Amino acid sequence: MKVALKIIALSIMLSTVTPCSAETDRLVVADCTLTLTWRNDFTPAQQATVRQWLATVMNTMQLLNGTLPRKEIRIELQATRGYGAVPFARVLRQKPEGVLFYVDPDSPLASFVSDWTAYHELSHLFIPYPGQADIWFSEGLASYYQNVLQARAGLLTTDAAREKLRAGFERGRDDSGNADLTLRELSKVMREKHAFMRVYWSGALYFLQADLQLRTQLTADNPMDSLDDVLREFGNCCLDSSRRWSGLELAGEFDRISVTDIFTTLYAEYTLSTAIPPYQGLLNEPEMDAVLGN
Repeated sequence: MKVALKIIALSIMLSTVTPCSAETDRLVVADCTLTLTWRNDFTPAQQATVRQWLATVMNTMQLLNGTLPRKEIRIELQATRGYGAVPFARVLRQKPEGVLFYVDPDSPLASFVSDWTAYHELSHLFIPYPGQADIWFSEGLASYYQNVLQARAGLLTTDAAREKLRAGFERGRDDSGNADLTLRELSKVMREKHAFMRVYWSGALYFLQADLQLRTQLTADNPMDSLDDVLREFGNCCLDSSRRWSGLELAGEFDRISVTDIFTTLYAEYTLSTAIPPYQGLLNEPEMDAVLGN
């Protein structure tokens, strides 16, 4: 529901925002350089608050696997008021990749830090864009980690993170108006059908299930014991290439890295699904404590 409300808010903002000149500077966090572009009016104090928020977010992102998704990230900040601290954001895939954030400059730091949007959008940057037919794969990764990372940072209790995941899966279950379409088919027309919940949360469930299977199927040949590890190795080997990837190709690479067939097996099941797969038991698996606490 909140995703849908943010999309509505964006349409309102796009009709009211007046273009203006932009100011650019940089923020270095760990080994990552953020190039910040400020659009509309930000006072020096408001810029300081936003910079502190972004530094906090980037430190939280490192709780995924000890790395940041890119060495250089473009951050565009569009000032808008009356819709909350971070009413909308979207990934910028033109190089250098990054995120456009609509933010309310008047919001306090605590409101920025507790908003899930930045954790979601920046998680996208751990993998390439897999194409519209596999948008469930990309949005699923981001929806999964937005909750996991907040729990690891102490912004959510583990119980609250479980409940947020459960509530998301239930929204995916209740988004049942396109049962004649597979997840792959629905992903292609997600916006036209307003089928965000089934697409996003089927993808999040895919990554939860894969992560739990990795954590329970350890072998001597498999040095990767979590999705976190797989993404770190993928970042080392493959992320900076100019290659275009489909969801199936990403799943295949994740299998190669993890020396399993977990990702492609689940991909085949999910991409042909016509409803969100069963999820009730997964959130009670013992490995969930490690997922959320790491």
